[in-house]
Amino acid sequence: MDNTSKIIEKSVKFKISYVRMEIDRLNVERFTENPEELRQDVILKYFEISGKEDSVIGIEHFPKIVEAGFVAICIEGACELMLDHAVYNFKAGQICVGFTATVVQTLWKSRDFVCVLLAANIDFLRNINIPSVSDLFISIRSNPCTSLSDEDKVALPAYFKYIQSVYQRKEHAYYMEITKQLLLVLCYEVAAIYQQNRPSKKQIYSYKDTVFRDFVRLLSSKYQEERRVAYYAEILCITPKYLSAVVKEVSNKTAAEWIDDYVLRNAKILLTTTTLTIQQISDQLNFPNPSFFTQYFKRAMGKTPKAFRNTTSVK
Repeated sequence: MDNTSKIIEKSVKFKISYVRMEIDRLNVERFTENPEELRQDVILKYFEISGKEDSVIGIEHFPKIVEAGFVAICIEGACELMLDHAVYNFKAGQICVGFTATVVQTLWKSRDFVCVLLAANIDFLRNINIPSVSDLFISIRSNPCTSLSDEDKVALPAYFKYIQSVYQRKEHAYYMEITKQLLLVLCYEVAAIYQQNRPSKKQIYSYKDTVFRDFVRLLSSKYQEERRVAYYAEILCITPKYLSAVVKEVSNKTAAEWIDDYVLRNAKILLTTTTLTIQQISDQLNFPNPSFFTQYFKRAMGKTPKAFRNTTSVK
């Protein structure tokens, strides 16, 4: 092998190695010391990150795909943060939100940098019920770092700690249910902050953003009637394959996952807040029969609708 071939071989090996490092995945399970937590619906982690520390969550040296939703608040100092290959200046008094499967790397941080971060194996904003969730999702993805009010600068870090303290009360009979509700409250708080800070001028969407926005708007009104990706693609005048590809690119979730999210969210609400029978809920969600609904629900949630109702309903 001549010198040129050796150089090319080394270059190829380096590029392959670098690509592998780029696609390393980071999830909250990695920071879980108690094996019992791995069987929970929600795994939550609270971090306090300082500029004096070299590495806390492993995103300082190489980019990682973070398999968790996270909300971070910069208390002091600043850092340069890469999210999905775009670079942002994250500074004191700001909040930053990342969705599941976001590529994250800390490029630089000041010595006085202090940040608190709450991460969970869920997507923040995924389960909230607001009419403009697709617009909000696109807005946050485009501008993940935004300023906090003086009130929120104090309240949100304290709320992070409170959520963590509730989550750690494993002896409490309903600690998981309370944690989920507190996370839901946090989602609405975060949504309100980004909606308030959204630029007043009309936002210009790319074609793919528009497809995603139109899909979610259509889904929000039709999910009780249709669960087929092909149905939504036909109305949007595109192929199911293209719709799935666009939705995955914009949101890191497939069109089918978005449909399941809407159906399951409504099913869980009906199971825990109403006295409707499984048959009635199955009919309302347009399943052919209760047996099919039960199989669908159990495949997604790991338990039957009846078992879910018995373990999570407010008594």
